[in-house]
Amino acid sequence: MNNCPEFPRLKHSRAGSVLSSEFRTAKTMNSSDSKSKGFTLLEVLIAVAIMSGIVTVIYASFSTASRSVAQAEERRDAADLARTLLTKLSNDISNAYYNQFMKETFFYGKKSSAELDAPRFDTIALTTLTNWRKPDSKETDLWEVGYRFEEAPEKNGTMLIRKEKREFGTENTPLEGGMDYALTERIKSLRLRYFNGLAWSDDWDNTSQRSLQLPKAVEITLVLDDDSLYSTKVEVGSAALGQ
Repeated sequence: MNNCPEFPRLKHSRAGSVLSSEFRTAKTMNSSDSKSKGFTLLEVLIAVAIMSGIVTVIYASFSTASRSVAQAEERRDAADLARTLLTKLSNDISNAYYNQFMKETFFYGKKSSAELDAPRFDTIALTTLTNWRKPDSKETDLWEVGYRFEEAPEKNGTMLIRKEKREFGTENTPLEGGMDYALTERIKSLRLRYFNGLAWSDDWDNTSQRSLQLPKAVEITLVLDDDSLYSTKVEVGSAALGQ
């Protein structure tokens, strides 16, 4: 008879198996959670690329809008300048005054170049009834006004100069003296033509031909440095026909 004590047999416990299985599952879930807490390098690069594309599109949109606004402002400034110049010229021409028995009155227009394709920088000088008289002065409405071109002092190009001469009388020589005012450097071409009632011509000069009266009308064609073109016809002694 064997006197060795018998040890109870360990039986497979279902509860232990379930706990072990749950432990492994929990371990696996913890491992998965630890992996999903951060971004991979590939994901970061993709996000940066997408963000860069969005920023590029936004910048391009703003840049295009800015250029459009700048171009619109430039066109508006050019139109304002052209309107101002045409108004000044039209006002002086429409109010021109000439008397063949008064040598101090005249109307003089000169074509700048004989070449057909060359830019025109025509000049004009005349006596006109547009003087803004100073208070308590002996000035009259009649004065001498002229437009001519000179080389711009600091830029390659030409500058439009307006001359105003208030000292008016028989002792003053026409086309001499007066004050010069620089108007603009943006003119690419200024063409003037004169209508005598039958035909148009590029010149008009009654300083030497006193019997030559005022032209019936003057055509003004102005081109600015952005190639925008403006034109009007002015009846001498009346308002502009149209712009």
